Amino acid sequence: MPLLYCEVDKSSYECSPSRRSIVGETEMEVNPLFFLAKISELVREGLLSVSPEAQTRPTELPEIFWNKILEMHGQGVRLVLQKKLCASDVEQHKGRLSIPMRQTQAKFLTSEEIRALDNKNAIRVSLIEPCLQEHRGLRLKKWNNRTNHFSYVLTKEWTAVTHPFERNKLQVDDLVQLWAFRAYGGDLCFCLVKVEAPPAAVENVANHE
Repeated sequence: MPLLYCEVDKSSYECSPSRRSIVGETEMEVNPLFFLAKISELVREGLLSVSPEAQTRPTELPEIFWNKILEMHGQGVRLVLQKKLCASDVEQHKGRLSIPMRQTQAKFLTSEEIRALDNKNAIRVSLIEPCLQEHRGLRLKKWNNRTNHFSYVLTKEWTAVTHPFERNKLQVDDLVQLWAFRAYGGDLCFCLVKVEAPPAAVENVANHE
């Protein structure tokens, strides 16, 4: 899976000096040195590439979503999961998207993030929805079903992604792809793409033309 060229955009933190990164309930003031350390960690763990040739769109990712990722200064794009949505993914009272570890297709977490999740902390993430809206404030958590068989889950703001239905038209048995990338100086972000039907984003763009 192609990765993106690692290029630090200083404007992403200089214009937002108060931006904070949250792991669990701990807040840490972000500064340029933190960003550089984070980028170095991502490169060292293979989640970002230092090769300019890696700055290419994965063929499976629709261009309209690729452009949104670039708009967010995204890097290190990789396909994490392709799955059919089950009832618990779209039921309003459940409020979570399951990411079974055994079904993941690529590494998308740093060692530090894995430790945080193992310790029952949550990681704040952003999500590009099928309708192309960027949704911030979701939480990634580890969901332990059995010792050697577990899932990660997207929670907190997930219900707002699935309801109302007209927002993204997500329903049981829809085939979706979940892509991971890094933006805002290394923060974990996701992109959710509907596969079998034309993405809701296409309809959304057409309605605004």
